[in-house]
Amino acid sequence: MSVYVTDTHSLVYYVTGLTTKLSRRSLRVFQQAERGEVYIYIPAVVLWEISRLEKEGEIRLNESYEDWASMLLAHPCFECVPLDEEVIAEARHYEFNRDVFDAAIVATARLKDVPLITRDEAITNSKLVDI
Repeated sequence: MSVYVTDTHSLVYYVTGLTTKLSRRSLRVFQQAERGEVYIYIPAVVLWEISRLEKEGEIRLNESYEDWASMLLAHPCFECVPLDEEVIAEARHYEFNRDVFDAAIVATARLKDVPLITRDEAITNSKLVDI
């Protein structure tokens, strides 16, 4: 089974129906995960950032953040990866931008040794992970 890590905006685009902002490949990966064909790791900082975006009214989920996150993580092909000392130690080495969330997301993908679902230019230009 193929395995991926997602960044914040890719997951937001998928769950809010803004799928035209995703590449065809990224959309296909999310759809395959929904069908149980691929596995997607979700860094804890992605959930934190989505929680913040929803609380500040920058995005709208179809239900409360808590209910949405519970339903997402109840699916067998989505798993939250904790922000632990290993991720933090790895992320400290990245300076491709000043966003600590992005550094933790890239660190998670590198530690899991899987591609990252992202369109973030700073991340893609860093060439630190497969996209």
